[in-house]
Amino acid sequence: MADTIEDALDQLAERGRTVLAELPPRLHGTVRLEVADQRQSSQWFVRLEKGKIQISPTGPPPDATISGERTYFDRLARGEDRFIPLLFRNALVVEGDLGMADQLSRVLFAGAPTGQHPRDFAGKGGADHEREDGQHPGREHVRRH
Repeated sequence: MADTIEDALDQLAERGRTVLAELPPRLHGTVRLEVADQRQSSQWFVRLEKGKIQISPTGPPPDATISGERTYFDRLARGEDRFIPLLFRNALVVEGDLGMADQLSRVLFAGAPTGQHPRDFAGKGGADHEREDGQHPGREHVRRH
């Protein structure tokens, strides 16, 4: 798992062929990432075309642009957040082809979130959190005779 957006882009470039197998075959085009920081802004162009992924600081006019603060991009890279919820909270903004931006985010930020599915939690550790007396918090124990 990556620590920053730059690490995530490096890993995407390294896994290029594998990543392309995960994407729909008809998906091709360019997505520009605009990352704002307090000191500076950065941008990367991720181009998907004919079995290749190209990542560069410049590129052709994009089909989609994803903009946001570095904090949110880094949270995505670490798996601490997900793309669509950040869109709904207006932490990230997409202009252009939302479907393409979403598909790219699925492979660029492919790490599992740090949370657990409720079934996984219950199966692995939920039983450890049961009260010793078997009672739920806030309920009084009632004895039946």
